[in-house]
Amino acid sequence: MTIRVFTFLIFEVLLFSTCPAFTQGKRDCNTDCSCTISGLVVDASTQEPIPYATVQIKNSEKGVMTNEAGEFQIKELCEKEYDISISHLGYKSFVHHHDIYHPDLIVKLATNDMILESIVIEGSTIETGLESLTESNLSGKELESIKTESLGDVLSNITGVSTLKTGQNVVKPIIHGLHGNRVLIINNGVRHEGQGWGQEHAPEIDAAMADNIALVKGAAAVKYGPDAMGGVIIINPPKMELSTGHLHGTAGVTAASNGRSVNADLLLQQGYRNFAWMGQVSGLYQGDLRTPDYMLTNTGARELSYMFGARFHHKQLDLNLLYSHVQQTLGILRGSVVGNLEDLDIALKADEPYFTRDFSYDINNPRQEVSHDQIRLKGHYNFNDHQLDFQYGFQANTRQEYDVRRGNNNDRPAIDLELFTHTLDLDWKHAPISDWSGTIGVQWLYQDNNNIPGTNTIPFVPNYNNNRFGLYITESRPVGNLEFEVGVRYDYQSNSVAGRDADNNVYRQDLNYQSVTGLVGINTVLGKNTSFRSNFGTAWRPPNIAELYSYGKHEFTIDFGLWRHTTNEFGTPQSISDVLDQDKKPVDNELGFKWVNTFNHTLKGRSLEITAHVNYLKGYLYSKPAGIAATVRGPFPYYVFDQTDAIFFGLDASYILQHSSLWESRVQGTYLQARDISNDDVFVGIPANKIGYKLSFMKPVFGLDQFSAALETNYTFRQYLAPRVITVAEINEANLNGEDLFSEDKSSFDFLPAPNGYLLMNLNLQGTLNQFVFGVQFKNLLNASYRDYTNRLRYFADETGFNMVISARYKF
Repeated sequence: MTIRVFTFLIFEVLLFSTCPAFTQGKRDCNTDCSCTISGLVVDASTQEPIPYATVQIKNSEKGVMTNEAGEFQIKELCEKEYDISISHLGYKSFVHHHDIYHPDLIVKLATNDMILESIVIEGSTIETGLESLTESNLSGKELESIKTESLGDVLSNITGVSTLKTGQNVVKPIIHGLHGNRVLIINNGVRHEGQGWGQEHAPEIDAAMADNIALVKGAAAVKYGPDAMGGVIIINPPKMELSTGHLHGTAGVTAASNGRSVNADLLLQQGYRNFAWMGQVSGLYQGDLRTPDYMLTNTGARELSYMFGARFHHKQLDLNLLYSHVQQTLGILRGSVVGNLEDLDIALKADEPYFTRDFSYDINNPRQEVSHDQIRLKGHYNFNDHQLDFQYGFQANTRQEYDVRRGNNNDRPAIDLELFTHTLDLDWKHAPISDWSGTIGVQWLYQDNNNIPGTNTIPFVPNYNNNRFGLYITESRPVGNLEFEVGVRYDYQSNSVAGRDADNNVYRQDLNYQSVTGLVGINTVLGKNTSFRSNFGTAWRPPNIAELYSYGKHEFTIDFGLWRHTTNEFGTPQSISDVLDQDKKPVDNELGFKWVNTFNHTLKGRSLEITAHVNYLKGYLYSKPAGIAATVRGPFPYYVFDQTDAIFFGLDASYILQHSSLWESRVQGTYLQARDISNDDVFVGIPANKIGYKLSFMKPVFGLDQFSAALETNYTFRQYLAPRVITVAEINEANLNGEDLFSEDKSSFDFLPAPNGYLLMNLNLQGTLNQFVFGVQFKNLLNASYRDYTNRLRYFADETGFNMVISARYKF
């Protein structure tokens, strides 16, 4: 099978490299003035076409007016690149450097009273390049009001996305029930590679540095490689525009009452004829958070992020260099650490966690110290009808986790890791061949992960080197009113692992994985206002290091990987001192088969979108509670990794109704089910169903250029598919009596029942005056007490209460 795939891909490369179609459409503007620029001009807020806008080639007499549909076309151009000026009465004029290699130009003009700038979208608006994939976007005004939140919280504003939390500071997104290594993040064009193996590890990404965020809900593994089983998150930095001619940017400050935090950010940009640069910095200083009834001691946070970029452009060649740095110190709730089994039982039942103190900005143990650096060199070279993209990325990730320990060990990290990642991407977007358009790409990744000596503990995960090579092709062509897409990809990965077992003896293992993935999809227009897209894709991922080798305490739990535990005569999981391997306990690749269908209908102020999805996962790797383990640092719940077959399916829906030019309603909901189909069981920690309603108002009032208000209510249901409950007291009593609670019933369990459903209300107010934007948000307006099922600290404490957030932003 593997040989056949390689043969097919090589054949395609040879075919395209020798195909005469590459020379078709070749234009020489300098001799025959045959080039053309065409596009569409729309209102940035309403997306309505703008007729009679002026589109002018700068420093020339060539120019046209848009027609009643907002369309324009400038013919008989003698060069391939121009600065074009777009203007219309009542809108902000701007200049854009454009070339003929982006024929589908969409210009979004901002009105004079908007703080947002006009923008241009060149070529396809689909981040993945595949129109059959369901894609949601956060950009512009919607992102401006929430970008100071964590990346997970920002993404939860998209229908179908939930969050997995460890307190309020460690948040990661869940897409259609999947999270962690099953959600691939493309940050600044590079696969984000951090120590993402733990549920307590949030992506080391500052959403405040993003210009726009796209979410792909389908399995997009063909382009991006393994791990994209739940979906792909694409985070793009501010674009470095050419020919802006002046220094411009934004400066903002945000203050929040809960946590008494301050967050500030600054963006500077300038563009010349062939060169542009940008610099950006963001910082957060936050103290302890608070529930409606008590403080969450040791939940402060510190963050510092900065980014620098430069762009060089010369005719067909475009180069971008980017460097970014993220530094985080995150406190973990002190009340999640207890001293003995009785204390643990009391802590799980208590209304208020242990060690609750008055407000403080101090961050003590347990805490996380994380840093992430990224360097990216990206470029493309345009040929006449095709394009070559290339990119090199380097990432350095360090993670230190401090636990509550005795004596001098309290000043040492219990986990101290460094990860270095090199990636190389090469994509060739070829010219159409008999109506087929597509991309051929190769990717290479190399990782070096090491434990830093000095922790005085046995490493939780071993050292490893990871080497991965991938080769893919995607093609599409129109078939009637359908856009048909197909793709195939092959990946090979090798791991070299070296660690220490429970007796501190060194073990070494070499692991090899490979797999073929593919997709087929359609995108079609059903009448003037309706569209339908369907995509069936496969994805895969090898078991990660933690799922195989994790051993010991991590934050407030103890975890044992698949090769670090076995079962006793009653079938109860038990840790072992030896390290198993593939021969003694085979662990297969996780394979996903995801089918996503999206129906969209838009008509006269109404917009309906429904997405149905089903995802069959063969060899699903997951973590489950297994009991209580006593250690020198106290008793802790322990979890073991297991593998089974699972199915996730559900529905995402949203409906927007424009009542008038002033009022708008939005209803959205998510329904999700997940089952262990091998054991006819359910999983712990699957997001509950939820529904929300938002009423928005927008009008220039109170002397402001623009004023907007939005009241939103969201109800999260109780997770009725939660497993049975076995309390710590029951486990403790059974241990004392020498009983085995799991000999008769091996189904999954949890230490506490799923929390009740809850209702949250938020109110957002925002005003624009000249170049200033002022905002006030009231979160958890009713100061409701609740616990979220996907927050691992729900065992010990409530979620945060009322929070007033005041923000001010200046754009220049």
